[in-house]
Formats: sequence, structure tokens, C-alpha cells
Amino acid sequence: MNIRDIDLNLLVFLDALLRERSVTKAALAMDISQPAMSNALRRLRKLLGDPVLVRTASGMQPTDRALKLQRPVRNALAQLETAIAPNRAFEPATAERLFTVLITDYAASVLMPHVVSVLEREAPNIALNILSAGSDAIDQIERGEADFLVNRFGKLPANFHQHKLWSDRMACLIRKDHPALVEADGELTLEAFLAQKHILITQTGVGLSRIDEVLADSGKSRQISVLTRHYQLPRELVANSDMIVALPARIARYQARHLGLAVLDPPLELPAFDIGIAWGALDHHDVAHRWLRERIIGVARETLS
Repeated sequence: MNIRDIDLNLLVFLDALLRERSVTKAALAMDISQPAMSNALRRLRKLLGDPVLVRTASGMQPTDRALKLQRPVRNALAQLETAIAPNRAFEPATAERLFTVLITDYAASVLMPHVVSVLEREAPNIALNILSAGSDAIDQIERGEADFLVNRFGKLPANFHQHKLWSDRMACLIRKDHPALVEADGELTLEAFLAQKHILITQTGVGLSRIDEVLADSGKSRQISVLTRHYQLPRELVANSDMIVALPARIARYQARHLGLAVLDPPLELPAFDIGIAWGALDHHDVAHRWLRERIIGVARETLS
């Protein structure tokens, strides 16, 4: 295959088809007719010797070959757009744009009030679509469905960029008059900790936490009675029961002020953790995207460091 024999517009169509996973939606996104996009798909199938998209019970799905092409095609288009785009200045005071942020409600509670305050002053016409960060957050960014991910990160794809925003540690939220504290003069011992029922905050709805891993290393375990994806619900449960929840200290202190709860260190050694912001290669050189992420990083440095 010689690159000179390829209509490079087909790469733009391929990017749209893989992002939208629908001929109709891809045509709308590219502002062309559906027959034109169908013709582009036929040409792509002939060029690649692959169906690209196949119809399934859950809609059109990309083939393995197409999935392997998605990231390099997007990266190539991003680099090309950056190279030929005019060098325009970004004017936040007059800019109009919607940014989608994938974030946990913990990180949103800690960070977003400060970010929104900055936008109100500096970029009043920029809007935020704040969505819960799920297990497919990385895929959403790669498909162009979201602009930023704010969360704890493991290993990110090589074409992603990230920056640390703040550090936190785990703390226990418990009623001030909890029997375990009364008996131990306000101290939460490991024995008392293990004797209570616990609430586990988990983004997947299943599994164990770092606390459970540390306990398992010493042959111990705790009783988890409630699992939830939400950071706000546990404080209500703790306030009205003898259960304990371990959650990031920044939000634990905030919640404790409003419900008369105690914030205590867990009775075991736990490492601190970092919250960061990540974004994909396609948006890395976008001037508006760069302005907003730099403001988010600056806000975190000024208010959360």
C-alpha cells in the first residue's frame, strides 16, 4: 500500500466512524450526508480489507483491526491539525465552549467550586459538563466524548498526558458518641475498628480497598456491610448507625463539620495518594483546552497544596 494512493480524507472519516460507532452519527458529526459516509465506509473496507464496523445486538461495533487503528489515526490527525492550524490567541473573556470533565464526586467536591469561581470571573461563557468518572473514562477521552479526567491514576496509555493536582490520605469518619470511642477514651483502636461494620466506597461497585489489602497482609479482615460508588451517602449512614467509613481526609473533614462526626486516623499504616488530571493527545495542543487545564492546575496548587 502506497500512501500516495490513499485519499487521506478517509482517515478523517475513519476517526469519526470509530468515535461515533454509527454511520448516521458520524455523518452528522462531519456535516455530510449519510450516503456519503456509507460510501466512505465502503471505501475504507476495501482499503483495509476489513469490515471496520460490524452490526451486533448492541449496535455497530469496531473490529479488532479497527480498534488497533483508532489511537494512531487520532494521534496522526491531532498532530496534523496542530501543524496547520493558525496560531490564534485564546480570549477567555469572550470564548464560548463546553468542556466535559470526568471526575469522582470526592474530587469534584474538593476542586470544582474553586474552578467554577475562576470561570465566573475570567471566562463567563465557558460551561462545564461534570460527569462521574467510570471504568471507561479513558476510552471516553480517547473517543473525544470528554476533555479531562480527574482521579487517581494507575498506568495510563502512552499517548496520554497527566499532571498531579493534590495529595490526600485516608481517614475514618465515625460518630463522636460511637460506643467504640467512648470505651477507648476517643481513640480508635485496631481491635475496635475490626469489630465494627464498614462502608466501602468503590468506583466499580465491587472489590476491596487498599485498607483491605493491608489487613489481608497481616491475616486480618473487616466486615463490609455497604458498598457504594458515592462519597456523600456514607456520611448519612455513619451519622445514623455504628458503621465506620474510610474516605479521603479532605472530604471527611468537610463532612464532619456538618453532621457532628469525628475524623480519626485509621489504626493501620496507609500510604498517601495523589489526585491528578489527565487528557488525551488530541486535545494537548488545543489553545482553549490548554488554558483551562492550566487554570485547573493553578487553582489546585493555590487552594489544595
